Parts: sequence; C-alpha cells; structure tokens
Amino acid sequence: MSSISTCGVMLEPQHGMAMNQLVGTARLAEDLGFGYLFRSDHLLPTDGRRGMDSPECWTSLGAIAASTTKLKFGPMVSPVGFRNPALLARMACTLHSFSGGRLQLSMGAGWYEDEYSAHGYPFPPLRVRLSQFREALAIVKAMIRDGRADFDGEHFSAHTDCLPRPSGDLHLIIGGKTKSMVRLAAKEADEWNLLGSAPDAFVALKSVLEGASGGRDILISEMGPFLIGRNRSELEVSARKQIAKYGLDMSPDDLFRRLKARNAPCGSVDEFVEQVRSKLDAGIQRFYFQTLVPENTEMLRLLADTLKDGF
Repeated sequence: MSSISTCGVMLEPQHGMAMNQLVGTARLAEDLGFGYLFRSDHLLPTDGRRGMDSPECWTSLGAIAASTTKLKFGPMVSPVGFRNPALLARMACTLHSFSGGRLQLSMGAGWYEDEYSAHGYPFPPLRVRLSQFREALAIVKAMIRDGRADFDGEHFSAHTDCLPRPSGDLHLIIGGKTKSMVRLAAKEADEWNLLGSAPDAFVALKSVLEGASGGRDILISEMGPFLIGRNRSELEVSARKQIAKYGLDMSPDDLFRRLKARNAPCGSVDEFVEQVRSKLDAGIQRFYFQTLVPENTEMLRLLADTLKDGF
C-alpha cells in the first residue's frame, strides 16, 4: 500500500534553485501531505551546465528543519569523499535533535568527478571510494548509535564523542546500485535506496539484498523522475517545461520515451497509478518522486492528489 504520507519529493537544487524556493517547496510538500523531502548533495550541476544557483546541501537542510514541523527530510545522498564522516555524524545528530527526530541520513560513495576536482577533493577509483565508504560508515554508525567513535583507518580516523546525542533513532539510508553497496545496505542500513532502473536489474539487486541481509528487515525505496497529467495536453505542458529548463533538444514524445525507457512513471493519472503499482508488486516499498521542475507546482499538486487516494 502506498499513500502520500509514505512517499516523498526529491529535489535537485544544483540545477538552479534559490534557497527561498527550496524552503518554499519543502513547506508546500508538507502542506500537501507528503511524508518526506530529500535533496541531492551535489556541489555542481551534474549535467555539465554551469553558472546557476546551487544552494549547499547541509546549510539548506538546516533551513528546512527550521521551516517545517512534520516533514521528514535529508540528503540523497551525502558522498563521503567530500563529507568527513565524523563531521557528517555531528551535523546529522545536531539537525536530528533540533528537528525532533525528523532527519533521514542517506550516504553514498560519490560518482561525479567534476564536483570533486572543482572543489579540491581527490576522486579516486571506485574500488578506493568503496573502501572510503566502508570506513566512513563505521565511524558514522558508531557516533549516531553509540555516541562515540574510536577508529583509525586507511582513509579516515575519529576519536570523539557525538554531541548533542540524537533525539530518537537516526534512520540510516544507503544509496547505490553496485552489488557491493547493496550488500553493505543489507547489513548496515535501515533502508536501501536506488535510482529507478529496469525491472530485471531491480530483481537481480533485490536478490543480492535478500541474500546478504541475514533475515534483517530493510526498507526498499526508489528515487527517480516522473511525469503525470490529467490529459495529453497537460502532460505535454509539463514535458515542455522540463525540456526548456534543461535546454534539451527533444520533443515531448522524445522525453516520454526516455522516461519510459528508464522505467519512470509517466502518463495519465490511471497510467501513473498502474506503473507505480507494478513497482510495488515488484518489491519497492517507498517512492521519492524526483521533481526536476519544482516551479511546476500544478504537477506536484496533481501528484499529491493522486497519492492521497492510496493504491
């Protein structure tokens, strides 16, 4: 069963979003009844464009915490390559306590080399980034669960208390689509999140998760784009807004085909519901809908109305 309170909005502020718009969208999501709001933790636009507003992730999460009262929120995901794990745990516990236990901490190994090099961070090969992630995860878990880390590794070390202590358990999410990350999520996280993928690929990764979990109950969530409209005309309007914002050289039909090739929900309300139901049947338990044009509030409101009916 999926409903608006178990679903969330996913924002990509690195693609041009002022801080007041980001906070306003969070407030709107809460007013509409969404249970969750996530935002990317990227230092640059990830599509190669430059020269646009890109509010820093954790600064904006503080603003969201102060501007909402019920919405659960967090990064999706914070790369440990430019987020020192001991400091990340301190920031997370501070916001979790301040917000009354609403922070959701999502971590990843990082993938976008340009943002690393532009800000002076080394971007090692995937093998090394996975090793960094394992060490970072050990430090973060010790600090948020036990209140202290004493750890010396190849990449990170920490010998410190985590104060303030978090108010209630801090929900830990690991995002990734490599088998190594899925196995780590199965053993260490409360939730595994993946970017929308083909059904066969998801089934294979879900099998890896179940095989490594040792019987642990872990939530499976999906983040990805979507388009929804009451009719063809409304759907095309939303498609054109996305095409214009991202400077894409394509037609609405091209965009529809691209989304469907990515197994992203796209179509009329009935088509959208049918596509999401198929994902639920496959084992996805929670959805974070990637809102690529947050100024298109009409589509966000239609998404909310559709989810409020439950399915």
